[in-house]
Amino acid sequence: MVAAAMLLAGCSEDTGGDAEAEGPDCGHQQSADLPHSGAPAVGDPIKDTSEFEDDICSVLPEDHWDRLPADISGGESEVDHDIGPTCRWETETGNEQFTTALLTTDGEGLSSSYANAQDDGAELFMELDPISGHPAIAVDLNDDREDGYCNVAVELRDVLSFYVGLSTFVPESSFYNDPCGAAHEIAAMAVETMKGAR
Repeated sequence: MVAAAMLLAGCSEDTGGDAEAEGPDCGHQQSADLPHSGAPAVGDPIKDTSEFEDDICSVLPEDHWDRLPADISGGESEVDHDIGPTCRWETETGNEQFTTALLTTDGEGLSSSYANAQDDGAELFMELDPISGHPAIAVDLNDDREDGYCNVAVELRDVLSFYVGLSTFVPESSFYNDPCGAAHEIAAMAVETMKGAR
């Protein structure tokens, strides 16, 4: 699921959700002026995310879990993932899972996603309501919302975005009919945590 963030990093291959993300040199160069390609600027950026880069699962503290309609069983972090630090979460039923990530290797925030969408590299590209002033999009190589799958990215600062990739596996899931809404809600909780830490 985190491999879909390859699109967020501006690299497109029609390989579905199991492809591995490429490194930061693919797509547009990190030295480009930011933001670009129509991506909005962040008016009040979160400048220091180092605490969460070291412990990415802490963006969703346990006292937030009861705000979600599905019971969370916990998260497993991977600090050295190709796209940046990630945390993979599962629900107690196993009917849902999601990945949160700081896309530190891309260095372009949402700009690379906007550029990729302009090049027709995204079947799903939809601007969402900002989260506490931070631009947000739903984006993926393939539009699998009808199957309970959605990726949401939020720009924390011009060079960094936060990613939620959510999968539901049964129509009975409370996330199934609106996976982008659920991913947006999770992203909002994470942004709240990160803004509160600064």
